Amino acid sequence: MSDRRRIPRQPCNLSARIFVPRSRAVIPCVITDISSHGSFITTLEHDQVPPNFDLSIGMSSVPRACRIARREANGFGVEFLEPVRLEVEEILIEYAFKEELMFEALSPALDGTETITGVRLRQTVNAIMDLIERRNAMIWQHANVQQTSTMSERPIASSMPTRHYQTPLAKLSASA
Repeated sequence: MSDRRRIPRQPCNLSARIFVPRSRAVIPCVITDISSHGSFITTLEHDQVPPNFDLSIGMSSVPRACRIARREANGFGVEFLEPVRLEVEEILIEYAFKEELMFEALSPALDGTETITGVRLRQTVNAIMDLIERRNAMIWQHANVQQTSTMSERPIASSMPTRHYQTPLAKLSASA
């Protein structure tokens, strides 16, 4: 499984709490490995944990939105959700998957497996988030290359990434 991860996880032994949405239930758990993208969680009540929940690590009062990526006999792997990911998912549910999800809610899978629509929704959100991450990486890379090439000319005022737009070739040749 580790070969599919974007960032390797570090072993740990952190206490945490799972907050179930629309419920006052708090489920104690232990994080056994963690990265900036996800973690593996063990709990005695792992059958009661819904697919999406909030996770508070240690004594933190700021929970992180999570989604179960895989279930195992001794626990489950989760993906930490960024706020943008949740917004993208909500928009897709409202405008693209709403009718399909309502239909599947009326006739759920008997064996408890994930539905085709749920898989398609997750794949679409992942594809959009991967695109956003690639674009952000390109912007950072472009900004770093530009900063490195101008380092001897002037000091860098800010380390914040800047959005760079391409200048049309006609304008470049006209200014030369």
